[in-house]
Amino acid sequence: MPLITPGTPAPMFKSMNLTGPEIDLEKYKGQKPVVLMFSSTRVDPAQIAAVRDLWKKYREKIEIITVSFKLPSVSMAKTFMQQMGAKFPATYDPAQNIYKMYGIENPVAIVVIDRNGNVAYAAEGLDTKDTKALENAIIEYAK
Repeated sequence: MPLITPGTPAPMFKSMNLTGPEIDLEKYKGQKPVVLMFSSTRVDPAQIAAVRDLWKKYREKIEIITVSFKLPSVSMAKTFMQQMGAKFPATYDPAQNIYKMYGIENPVAIVVIDRNGNVAYAAEGLDTKDTKALENAIIEYAK
């Protein structure tokens, strides 16, 4: 399945949140844009710290939700996120159902969903250490 195309309605999902209550993408419709950041296959403390800092900076305008499919364990991931002070929504998708819904085949990927629930931007195969693409997407679509 190819990467989801901008202009397409974003597939809605509910999922476990490693940092709080269940993630329900539907609840953001009409509220604020959402950036889905599909993570690489390993836990990267530098990337988590960068996303945490961007989330703190822009959280009033846009929601950032990370999606991961490979973790050492859920309890370890929750503890690690807590220790890092990462309070942004983070979901664990071991069967890669959310990845498949969005056509993500080559993480790291970013999908921006506008406040109407439509895909505004999608890119994959990004460098795990380059959060510039994520920040540029946030600045562009957090209006």
